Amino acid sequence: MIKSATLHKFTRILYLLNKLDRGRITLTQEAKSLGFSVRTLQRDLLEMERAGFPLSEFAAGRYTFAEGFSLRKMPLSSRDKALLALTGQLAQSLGPQWQASFKRLSEQAVRPEAQSVYFIKMPRMWHTISPDVLDKLEQAILKHQYIDVHYTSQTKRAWSRGLRPLKMALFDGFWYLIAINNVNTFMKFSLGRIIQVRTHSATFPPFGIDEKLAQAPNIWFDTEQKIKIKLKVSGAVAGYFKEVEFFPYQKIEQEEKDGSLVLSCRTANFMQVLPQIQRWLPNIQVISPAPLKQALQQMLKKYLE
Repeated sequence: MIKSATLHKFTRILYLLNKLDRGRITLTQEAKSLGFSVRTLQRDLLEMERAGFPLSEFAAGRYTFAEGFSLRKMPLSSRDKALLALTGQLAQSLGPQWQASFKRLSEQAVRPEAQSVYFIKMPRMWHTISPDVLDKLEQAILKHQYIDVHYTSQTKRAWSRGLRPLKMALFDGFWYLIAINNVNTFMKFSLGRIIQVRTHSATFPPFGIDEKLAQAPNIWFDTEQKIKIKLKVSGAVAGYFKEVEFFPYQKIEQEEKDGSLVLSCRTANFMQVLPQIQRWLPNIQVISPAPLKQALQQMLKKYLE
């Protein structure tokens, strides 16, 4: 029996694709082998169909690929390889059990000579993320269920109750649960520090967060992005800022004759922009607001002491 603790959504799908390519599968048997419910595997098959894999249910709960279809006949494109590379690196960021699981299953699903030309560097995590925690969070997010989270901080263990879980997101090499508490404030929990999750039957209305995440350069975002900021970047690095959005709601306000740029952006708090400003020193300076300039000066002064 393959332990459910070593499998998750993307590795389950790889496993099922590999089994289907060998022949027929019976959902009850595969659910028992994988340690997941039949309903969970049915959702996986539905996603596979939506992705274009032709499935045929020849009997109740028994599936096969449509006649004539085989993964072995389907050469991998560069995009396929890039996607597998991304998935493998995400598995690595979840801990050694997930990495080993992905490696084993991907070796079965992909030809040995199919090597990716892409490489993505992810920090090594010392906190292993609990697969049970991930499964409960995934279901609570999909079903919009309230949860309680038992977590450990640097100094204590505590419960945070009555949360509305919205997303699990990767920022700067760390996986976070993003949720809203009962006073409508965003809360972020490192997944590696979550010990236990309790779900409630009570549900909450869907809450859109995708736009906010798309604009967030790091985990320090909040409900409102009201602080207006103006920055100036030198011509030496201006090209990067024309190509990539490094700050939330970044906009080029003016291009100077020497090639430098005046940028505007909006933020919820200074910590959302300070790490990026420090990253681009000495080729960036704060024009406004004054409190942000003072905060940066204090940080640099402390660093140099």
